[in-house]
Amino acid sequence: MEKIHVFISHITEEKETALCLKEFLRESLGWGLHIFVSSDYESIGGGDIWFTTIVDALKASPVEIVLLSPASVGRPWINFEAGVGIGVGSAVIPVVVHGLERSNVGHPLSSLQIRSLEDDENVRALVKDVGKGLGMSPRISHMERFLSDINTKIPDGASAWRGVEWEGAYLAVDGPALKLPERGAQTYQEAMGTALKAAGFKPYLASRQNLAPSLKKGYKIVHMTDRKAYRAEIEGFDVVLVAKPDDPIAH
Repeated sequence: MEKIHVFISHITEEKETALCLKEFLRESLGWGLHIFVSSDYESIGGGDIWFTTIVDALKASPVEIVLLSPASVGRPWINFEAGVGIGVGSAVIPVVVHGLERSNVGHPLSSLQIRSLEDDENVRALVKDVGKGLGMSPRISHMERFLSDINTKIPDGASAWRGVEWEGAYLAVDGPALKLPERGAQTYQEAMGTALKAAGFKPYLASRQNLAPSLKKGYKIVHMTDRKAYRAEIEGFDVVLVAKPDDPIAH
């Protein structure tokens, strides 16, 4: 196998985010940098056995970046890839994206230094982390463009809104809400839960300090939005409204 420098672990739906990060790292650390992205045709060749190729690439990578989002944080495969990286002694860097908070990352990844792709300072720190793991000095450029690109990428399959209209707004359980500007949280009203149940969702108020178990079970944070200019979480005292489809085909 060709020498691998960095392995980017991600879910298929977020391949555009992974590819965007790949190109930014190559811009910052040199175009000769070999970065393995499993959804990238350059990383897995025709006829390759994908499982063997991925495990071999993990073993050969001094640095592994684990992309964590509300959609990926509970996926078993993401944790498997991170476990392999930790097991072979790679520098494993968890990176939150698409609105996931660091506090929602569970063990064992929460014990590692977590970076974010949502602000300049964190992205610079991530690139320096990668450079340190490879013994390279980064030259960061086009930061503004990268931040714009990475935070407007909508994961595959997430473009359709899922939720319910409610008193002139929309309670979004899924869709591109995370790319909208965030406003102050809204106070939970029982009628919101009633509306979500009537639309085929299972809502409940989850502890804000321990959201990871809910996210792993497929629940997502509900946002009030106009689907154009803002999003706002819905909260009570130390809790936040989450929901998931009661039926997989619920809309």
